[in-house]
Amino acid sequence: MDIFVLGVGEAGDPDFCNSSVAVTAEGFRLLIDCGHSVPPSLWRALPDPDAVDAVYFTHHHPDHCFGLVPVLIRWTDDGRRKPLEIVTTAEGRHQLTRLFDAGGIDPERSRQFPLVWRETPGERTAGRIGPFAVHSAPTVHAVPNHAIRLEAGGRSFAYSGDGRPTPEAEDLYRGADLLFQECFTLRADPTQPFHAAHEALAGLPERLGIGAVRLYHVRRDQREALAASCAGDGRMGLALPGERIRLG
Repeated sequence: MDIFVLGVGEAGDPDFCNSSVAVTAEGFRLLIDCGHSVPPSLWRALPDPDAVDAVYFTHHHPDHCFGLVPVLIRWTDDGRRKPLEIVTTAEGRHQLTRLFDAGGIDPERSRQFPLVWRETPGERTAGRIGPFAVHSAPTVHAVPNHAIRLEAGGRSFAYSGDGRPTPEAEDLYRGADLLFQECFTLRADPTQPFHAAHEALAGLPERLGIGAVRLYHVRRDQREALAASCAGDGRMGLALPGERIRLG
């Protein structure tokens, strides 16, 4: 399993594009989240319009889904032909359809390739996306957010989306080889009750038996403090844009 980090930034970050990763196994590539500032990074890293097989949305805030419309337009212009799976909730599909309307595109007629809509896999029943066995679990966030766990080739990767871990999310992360965990601030901020803080995540790898944790979606004024706090921690550190991580 190969993880390529497209972006690690929060919604208003001027230096880092929105958080997004591309995960590949057996020649199949899954994009997790596609926020408003992701498309240029995606196009530079993966210029082939057929490079992505499926997109999974953890939730539908602008920094996690508003990039879909420009991505579809470019892939259409560049001659994509193969189907694109879109994995989201029923409400998420409704929101994305309204996004298409706002963007002035007809998703059924303006493309040369079909969209294949898939429901977000449940917490207890594994779904499949390409070669990946997939589970999801809710986190504590301002809107419904579904963390995801991918398993392939005997390896496992979990991605939190936004929000503080719930007991269900912790069960999802347990024993993963790698977890990407949203971490907005160093310490809990009462004005940000729907985001995780580093002080509550400390010890997470040891407690849940996780191989490594990478923190992302860090508030733009907190990166230095978080980096210093993680210094010397062999199992927890900040995710880096452009980073490639091979599991296995």
